[in-house]
Amino acid sequence: MFFKNPGILGMNARNLLYIRPFNKKKAIRLADDKLKTKHFLSARGIPVPRLYAVIRTAEELEKFNFASLPKSFVLKPNLGYGGEGIIPIVDTKHEQFVKGSGSTVSREELKEHINDILEGRFSISELQDTAFFEQLILCDSRLSQFCYKGIPDIRIVVHNLIPVMAMLRLPTRESDGKANLHQGAVGVGVDIAKGTCTNVIYKGKIVDEVPGAGPIRGFVVPYWDELLLIASRIQLATNLGYCAVDLSLDNHAGPMLLEINARAGLGVQIANLAPLRRRLERIQGVKVTTPEKGVRIAQELFGHKLKKEEKELREVIGGEEEVRIIAPNEMRHIWGSINPLVETSILDRKLAEDLGLGEKSEGGQLKIKFSLANKRIQTLVYTDDFSKKDYDMIIGKRDLQGFLIDPMKGRNKVVKLPTLLSGTEDFLPYHELDAQLTSIDRKLQLLSHLKPANLKEEKEKFLQDPTYNPYFKYKELTFDAPALKQQLKKMEERFDDSPLSKLFQKKAQEHHQKILLLESRGGDHFTERSFELYGKPTEALLEEAKKRLSTQPKEFVEVTKYYSVPEAILEFERVFQEYGLHHWRIKVNRHMVSACSAGKESTLFIREGIKFSEERLRMVVAHEIETHILTAENGKQQGYGLFNRGFGNFLETQEGLAIWNQEQISTVDNEKNYRSAALIFVVEYARKHGFAETYDYCLKLSMTPDRALQTTLKVKRGLGDTSQAGVFTKDALYFSGYLQVQNFVVNGGNLKDLYYGKYNLDDLELIKKIPDLKEPMILPHFLS
Repeated sequence: MFFKNPGILGMNARNLLYIRPFNKKKAIRLADDKLKTKHFLSARGIPVPRLYAVIRTAEELEKFNFASLPKSFVLKPNLGYGGEGIIPIVDTKHEQFVKGSGSTVSREELKEHINDILEGRFSISELQDTAFFEQLILCDSRLSQFCYKGIPDIRIVVHNLIPVMAMLRLPTRESDGKANLHQGAVGVGVDIAKGTCTNVIYKGKIVDEVPGAGPIRGFVVPYWDELLLIASRIQLATNLGYCAVDLSLDNHAGPMLLEINARAGLGVQIANLAPLRRRLERIQGVKVTTPEKGVRIAQELFGHKLKKEEKELREVIGGEEEVRIIAPNEMRHIWGSINPLVETSILDRKLAEDLGLGEKSEGGQLKIKFSLANKRIQTLVYTDDFSKKDYDMIIGKRDLQGFLIDPMKGRNKVVKLPTLLSGTEDFLPYHELDAQLTSIDRKLQLLSHLKPANLKEEKEKFLQDPTYNPYFKYKELTFDAPALKQQLKKMEERFDDSPLSKLFQKKAQEHHQKILLLESRGGDHFTERSFELYGKPTEALLEEAKKRLSTQPKEFVEVTKYYSVPEAILEFERVFQEYGLHHWRIKVNRHMVSACSAGKESTLFIREGIKFSEERLRMVVAHEIETHILTAENGKQQGYGLFNRGFGNFLETQEGLAIWNQEQISTVDNEKNYRSAALIFVVEYARKHGFAETYDYCLKLSMTPDRALQTTLKVKRGLGDTSQAGVFTKDALYFSGYLQVQNFVVNGGNLKDLYYGKYNLDDLELIKKIPDLKEPMILPHFLS
C-alpha cells in the first residue's frame, strides 16, 4: 500500500530533516509575512499581484475609503495560514461585495472581518496582524473549466533549487471557491517533466475525475517550464532550503506568485502517489548552481513516461468529427474541425446565439458543454463567423487531451487540418501570442543582463585612476536563448494581416534583436547589434542636437535648496495618492545607474544618496509617474498584456513623451532640458573612443564628475574591453523620441492618444484599429 511506503515524508521527519537544517529563522519570518515576501520578490523580478491598500490599525480601518478600491479584489491577512481569512471579491454592487462563491457581504461585515484580521484571528501565532487588498487574479481560461468559480493554484515543492514534486489545487463548491484541500478543494498530481495532470485526490481519496468538472488526467498545465523556473528562483532568493511555492495563472499576465510556505503540508505526495522523502534523498548532495539547472535535473529525475497501454486506450478521432452541443434547452448535432494548432476551441457566433448560450465572460469566452467521441467536455470557447465554412466549430488543443488524431479518418476521409483563422481578433490565438510575447519580455531583462557583474570593482579602479579603462564581465543569461529564438520562429507562422498581429510581429522581431544583443555581450558584434535594435546617431539627428544645444544658456539659475531621498519619497507618495495609485511603492537602490526609474512590478526605484532640486523633483514626477507609470496603468485595462509592458520599439516614444512632458511643466530653464541632445554626441563619441576618453568628453560637455561617470557607464555597458571603440546606443532614443513627439504635436496631434498604453507613435493607427480599445483611464493633470 502507498501509505505504508517507507519513503513517505511525515511531519516529524519534515521538521527534523528539512525545515530545521535548511530554513533559517530569518527566512521563515520572511515567508510568513506575505507583504514583505511580495515586496522582496517583486523587486527581484518575480511576478506578483498588484497591491491596492494596507490596513494596520483600527484607526486606519475607520478612516479607510472603500470606494477607492477597484470593483474586484482580494482581502487577505498578512500573517494568515492555510487560506484562512482570505475573501476574494469578484464585484461590487451598491456597497455590497460579491464573493467568489457568489454570496455577498456588506461593508460592515467586511469591516468586522478586517477587525478579526487585525486582532490576529487568522495569524499563525494569533498575533496582531495586518490586512491588505490586492489584485484579484482572473483564472486562466484553460484551467477555469476544472474549478468552481475561485482561483486554482499550483504548489511546487523545492529543495536544493530542484522542484521535486508539484500539485494542482482546484476550488470546488464545497471549498467556497478556495483552493485549500482541507476545506474541500481537489488536489491533482502533476508530472514534473511535462506538467501533465495525473491522479485526482478529493477528501483524501483517489477519484476518477474532478467532481462537477469531469476528467483532467492528461491535461497539461500552461506555462509549466516557466512555473518551475519561478519556483526555483524564489527558493534561491529567499534562502529557504525547503519550501513550497504557490503560484497561479492569470488569464492575461500568466504566472503570478500567491505565497511561499516554509512549512508546506504533505498532501502533495498523496496527489502524486509518490513518496516525497525518497525524492528528496535522491537529490541529497547534488551540486546545483542555477535555477535553470535545478529545473533540468528535476525533469530528468522525476518525470513520468506515458505507458504504452495508456496510449492504446486513447480514442482515435479524425480531422472532422460529429459534435453534440449541450445547450440549456436542446442538444444540437454539428460538425467540428479538429485543429490542435488552435489552443482554445471556437464556436460559430450565430449558432451560439441560436442556442442561447449566454453572454461572453470578461475574457471574451462562452462556457459550454459538448460531447466528442462519447466523451463529455465542459470548456470555455471563443466565437467567430463560420457562415462560409462547412463546419460550425473548431476544437482546439486544450479540449483534445486524451485523443489521438488520424487525419485519414473523418467525414471526408482525407482532411487537411485548417490553419489559424485570419482577420478576426476575438479568440485565443491573439491572447495566446500576447501571453507568449509578454512571458518572453519578462525573461529577457535586458538592462539587468547588461549590468556588469564586476561593476563595483571596476568602478573603484577607475575612481582611483581616471585613465583606467574597465574590463567588464557579465553573468550568464538566465534564459535559454536558442529555445526562445525557436519559439519566436514558430510564432512567425501564426501572424496574419490584422492590426494586432502586425503589432505582435514587430514585438517578436524586437525580442529576437534583444536576444542577439545579449548573446553578443563583451564581443566584437555588440555595437552592431545595438545599432540594429536602437539605431545610431544619423547626420540629421546630430544636426538637430547641435541646434538644441546652441540655445543652452551659459549659466542656469543657482539651486539653493535640495530634497533628500526621504523628502523625495514623501512627495512621490503624495503624487501616487493623488492619482489613486495606492498599489505603487518606492524602493531605494544603491546600485542604480539612473537617479530614478519606474520598474515593471509597480515599484519606483530611487538611487541611494541622490539629491533633488525642487525643479528636478517636479520633472521626475512628470517623467516617471505622469508618463511611464500612467501609460503602464492605462495599458493594464486594455485586453492585451503588451499594452502594459510595451509593444515593439515603444521605448523611443515613451522616453520622448517623458522628456516633452518634463519640459512642459518646467518653470525655469535647467540643464536637464538639454541632456537628451547632449547624449547624442556622447553616444557618437563613445562609438569611436574608449571609456576613459568618453569620460573626459563628458566633462568637456560641462557634466559633473558623477554625472560624467554615470553617463559613460550607461553607454559602455555591454562591452568587455572598454578601451576599445564601441557603444550601447539606447540613450540616443531619448532625443529622437523627443523630436518624434514634438513633430506629432506641431502637426496637430493630441497627446492623449499616446496614453492608451506603451507603443511607438508610428504604430498609433494600428493601435486605434484594435477592437474594444478603451479610452485612457488616467491622464496627467496638465492634459486633463
